[in-house]
Amino acid sequence: MENCSSKISIHQGTGTTQNARFLSALQPSYFLLEEREEIDYVVLAQKMAQYLNYFNESDSNIAQSDWSSFFAYESTAILARIFKWNIEDYEKKYENVRKSIALINDNEEQKKRIREIFEKIQKDFTSLTNKIDTLDHQISVKEFLLSSKKEIEKQLSTVLSKISDEKSIITLLQNYQFNKNIQNLFGLLLYWKNSTEKAFNQQLESYPSHTPHYALFLAFLKLLGIAKNHLNDFTKRHLDFYYKDILQLLPQKAQPDFVHVLIKPAANKNAFLLPKNTIFSAGKNSLGKNKFYASTSDHTINSVKIKSFLSHHIDQNIWKKTDLFPLNATNTPFSAFQSSENTETGLLLASPLFYMKGGTRTITLKFDPHILDPNSFDFWMTGEKKWVEITQENKELTQDKYIKLTIPASEKAIVPFNKEIHEGEAIETIHPILKIIPKNNTEKIDCKTLEIGIAVNGLKNLIVATDTGVVDINKPFKPFEDFPKNGNGFIIGCNEFFMKKGATAKFSIESDALSSNLLAGTVNSNLVNSNITSNNAQVSNKVSAIQSVTATNTALLFQNLTIHRANISHLRLVDNSLLFEMKDGKFSNEGNKTFNSVYTNNNPVKEYLEDEIPNKDTISGYIRIQLNDNKYEKEKFLENYIKAAQEKTTLPEVPVIQSLVMNYSLTQKYNFNASDDALNTLEFYHLLPFGYEKLRPNSSLLLIPDLPQKGEIYIGFENAQPGNGLSILFQMAEGTANPRKEPAKISWEYLSDNQWKPIDSYDIGDETLGLLQSGIINITVPHFDNSQTVVLPKNLFWLKISVNELDRICHFVGIHEQALKAVLFDFENNGSGFLEVTPKETVSKLYQPNPFVKKVKQPYPSFGGKKHEEDTQLYQRSSERLRHKQRAITSWDYERLILQEFPEVYRVKCLNHYRYDSENVSNVSAGYVTLIPVAKSLNSSTVWEWKPLLSLSTLQRIKNRIMGLCSPHVRLCIKPPVLEKIQIGCKVKYKDIPGADIRLYAKMLAETINRYISPWAYSDIDIDFGKKIELSSLIQLIDNQSFVDYIIDFKVNHLILDDEENTVIKTMADVKEIVPQTDYTLFIPNDTHEIKELKNNC
Repeated sequence: MENCSSKISIHQGTGTTQNARFLSALQPSYFLLEEREEIDYVVLAQKMAQYLNYFNESDSNIAQSDWSSFFAYESTAILARIFKWNIEDYEKKYENVRKSIALINDNEEQKKRIREIFEKIQKDFTSLTNKIDTLDHQISVKEFLLSSKKEIEKQLSTVLSKISDEKSIITLLQNYQFNKNIQNLFGLLLYWKNSTEKAFNQQLESYPSHTPHYALFLAFLKLLGIAKNHLNDFTKRHLDFYYKDILQLLPQKAQPDFVHVLIKPAANKNAFLLPKNTIFSAGKNSLGKNKFYASTSDHTINSVKIKSFLSHHIDQNIWKKTDLFPLNATNTPFSAFQSSENTETGLLLASPLFYMKGGTRTITLKFDPHILDPNSFDFWMTGEKKWVEITQENKELTQDKYIKLTIPASEKAIVPFNKEIHEGEAIETIHPILKIIPKNNTEKIDCKTLEIGIAVNGLKNLIVATDTGVVDINKPFKPFEDFPKNGNGFIIGCNEFFMKKGATAKFSIESDALSSNLLAGTVNSNLVNSNITSNNAQVSNKVSAIQSVTATNTALLFQNLTIHRANISHLRLVDNSLLFEMKDGKFSNEGNKTFNSVYTNNNPVKEYLEDEIPNKDTISGYIRIQLNDNKYEKEKFLENYIKAAQEKTTLPEVPVIQSLVMNYSLTQKYNFNASDDALNTLEFYHLLPFGYEKLRPNSSLLLIPDLPQKGEIYIGFENAQPGNGLSILFQMAEGTANPRKEPAKISWEYLSDNQWKPIDSYDIGDETLGLLQSGIINITVPHFDNSQTVVLPKNLFWLKISVNELDRICHFVGIHEQALKAVLFDFENNGSGFLEVTPKETVSKLYQPNPFVKKVKQPYPSFGGKKHEEDTQLYQRSSERLRHKQRAITSWDYERLILQEFPEVYRVKCLNHYRYDSENVSNVSAGYVTLIPVAKSLNSSTVWEWKPLLSLSTLQRIKNRIMGLCSPHVRLCIKPPVLEKIQIGCKVKYKDIPGADIRLYAKMLAETINRYISPWAYSDIDIDFGKKIELSSLIQLIDNQSFVDYIIDFKVNHLILDDEENTVIKTMADVKEIVPQTDYTLFIPNDTHEIKELKNNC
């Protein structure tokens, strides 16, 4: 069916405004028994005087004259005649004749009809101006009346002559210039006659030159006014009798206002009680009477103070944090969730695995079952002087899907965390830290196992000591002294390796040919613990890292091995296989040119210390390589040396090590479902916006802290003890929450032992309606212990406010401790009620001084007061009350009830059987009622920023109120109007005006268009829902501007805004007519019109 439409006629109305409630019939002035004023009696007296004759005593039968001369030439009478001259009536007659002139066929008759009107005007004007000369010169308006006389006579003569000269009167009446002259003439006449009103009033009140008989006449008129006022008061007396006496409906009494007061206790005073009805002085009201406020409840005042005010939120997947304390209570509204500094949230891994002094260091990570892209994270480690960032070129994803992080040999040591040099949170750990910061905080990564691999190559940060002392391994050194013999050796110490349980080390030793003969071989056999003896019982139990030496992977058994000197295990780590052979007089090796030995650390040291020479108490943490060769038994080398020296032959060579390098690696897998004591210690921390949290994974590990809400606010209190009462004033910038969204879900928690614990709704008194309006929050401090907290700064009582949507709460103005609420109170019983708002800082002292109170402060103006209801308001309210009977049934009922209860609502539209919620919109839903309230216009200078939307708290209060007045079966929806924009695009050829500012013309055109589409944004015109707009009317609007020559390429785009945001979600391009998309659309001004100048005629 082509004519079917989803729109229903009953939904097409515009609703009801506050002005539409006004019924003129309910106003006492609507019907007056005597409507005449003094000026009417003055004119009447002049007319009556013509019919009142007077007679001489000599001849009482013959009238000598009338009374006109007594009244006609009085200045008051002349001014009254001019002011009462009915120019509007002539103008209406002219319009009527002009419209009907075509029905007359005779041209002369047409001229006659038109001419008669202006001839009559000319006659009346001449009659009036002839009397102006008789006015007293003290009357200032006389000069204007005479000076305007010639111009009016000239225009009248011009009009009459054109009428007489024109052959076709119809053609004349269609002439634009002639009609313009007629409009100017009537306008001038109207202004001329209205100029006498002020002068006439002065005649009645303060003119000193009245003739005696006329002064007596005016005095009589004044006395007559008293009787007239009493007579005209009949309507009001009738209304009062009906509403007040019969129906017993009385005016509503004034409602007292409230103030929030802050109490500062005296120093060194214990908590004390301010009882209910404590009186505060507030100066005097506008009538000069003393003004007082009384506290509304008992309040305990203590020394608790707000010490910290913080927030964090997520913005475009980036966590941001803000210190709000500097912004607090500056009388400037601020958002709790500002676009401030980024905050690092992520995972910290602390472990002895990360002790890495030097060499090329590699860390591999695998968070099973996830395959993570290393480019989605930032990695940092604790360096010697600062955090060391793993750069982009040093992180990659391997073919085995491991994250590989490389620290080059040029980077200095990775050291334990030190709060003095590592900025950020002071993590309580003794180990180095790997910090993992995600770039995208929204992805939840829950891993079951974590595999960590450590590989260090080319490590030279070792301590090596021969039997004579520490040597510099960066230079060649003699490992077995100058005169080596069996039993001589050297010790290799590297605490970072021996801290890592299960780490496997390879030593790469470069030596000369002789040394390579001694140090040849590879250690890769199994551990051998048999036949090891020691005369030190403590050491015997610790020697478990000794390995056999073989070239054929055959275990070598060491019998009667003795621990010498310091408690250090030692053994022969070499065999007789040679790595180097003599060829052509040089030592060479076709294969490996270095000595390689493998050692697995199964007995890690318990704590990390700087590398040093072992002493008698050292149990483990070192490797000793000892000479054990037949050539060096006893003093054989020394004997050979002496013999060669005596015979002057070649001296025996002393073994020399050219370089010593350690490589080690370790891979461990941490399963969070089970604990394994064989693994190295690994501590997990979540880095939070203002602290950290130590984790104890049970079955899984979250890589990113689980911060479920979009924003959180933290308030820290000092001096708080369990059982203290907290009374906190939240001053909000009401109306700054997004009214197009549902109220935010607010949850309250407190911190204890690094755990957030919920505060039940019945344990908190919230007057703010979920941070939508100003009010006091009352909480009793529960038991808590924050002496060791690391989530936030220590030793404070912390409250957390979690918000699920950032723009659904109002901006803050300030939060204050030790707040109480006080109500206006007639303390002196003098009948004083609410008259005006009490400015801030007015309440500053108690009526009765209290030694426990140091200072009283009222930081903000009073609120909530309402004046005594006027009679006219009573009549209007009572009239509506008789119809809706305080029940919401019809649309008329809903609209009037809302407008009565909420004066801040300017227009409201009721849509019956209409469902409009976040999920569904339907205009045929039985049982649903949708209300669309609109706020009053503010006439803001930035009209495209302001929108006539009520605050979220007001919408909530409207819903709560109406729910109590409507049927329990009604499903009520309270929603703001849908906002749409119109975008005009065209090219404009401006008129050639020397010195014209073309840019200003474009702005003027944009404002003109906006005024046409949304007139309520610029003036006091009623805010109305959008109606269909023809494009031709917009074209004519632009073309009618005085600076526009013509326009081309005209088009209109209809912009649909998001239901919850102000962003454009849909553009209907180049529409042929502008039709609102809903029954509750408001067209709002648009600052993005595309108006371009047409610089040529092409």
